Amino acid sequence: MVMEKPSAQLVGREFVRQYYTLLNQAPDYLHRFYGKNSSYVHGGLDSNGKPLEAVYGQAEIHKRVMALSFRDCHTKIRHVDAHATLNEGVVVQVMGELSNNMQPMRKFMQTFVLAPEVGTRTETHAPSAVGTVANKFYVHNDVFRYQDEVFGDSDSEPPEESEDEVEELERVPSPDVAPEESAHYYDPTAW
Repeated sequence: MVMEKPSAQLVGREFVRQYYTLLNQAPDYLHRFYGKNSSYVHGGLDSNGKPLEAVYGQAEIHKRVMALSFRDCHTKIRHVDAHATLNEGVVVQVMGELSNNMQPMRKFMQTFVLAPEVGTRTETHAPSAVGTVANKFYVHNDVFRYQDEVFGDSDSEPPEESEDEVEELERVPSPDVAPEESAHYYDPTAW
């Protein structure tokens, strides 16, 4: 029996449900979503005030997640976008709010690249063939940022521009728009 491949949106939504449930209830198991070649960036600053670097691999991701001390987490997911990407993967962008350790909710954005799990087929005709495991994915890339760390206090007014800045903006010429017939398009039949 052949199973129908689920849509990217369905994969993304189900992944988000499972991921944030685990984050809220058992963050010490979160690393199980990742593989040995996965990368993980969780916005924030280190003890020297520098942006945290990415970590790679399941063991290092587990250490980073534990260092973030997720306790009594509450997550409100506001929006999920998911689209098919290269090699049958799915890119998922999540926007929401997160409260950790009874702190106030903070807006965040998180982007995942889900890659299909690769395993060994046990079919009689190809016992050692390698292929994807049906409808199973792991997190290949994960980038998380709190919006207030990127944009500052989102409730504050934007800084006013000085007269010099406004004058400079007025002097910048607008770009010319190329006529439509001179545009170059990718044509796969040209190969």
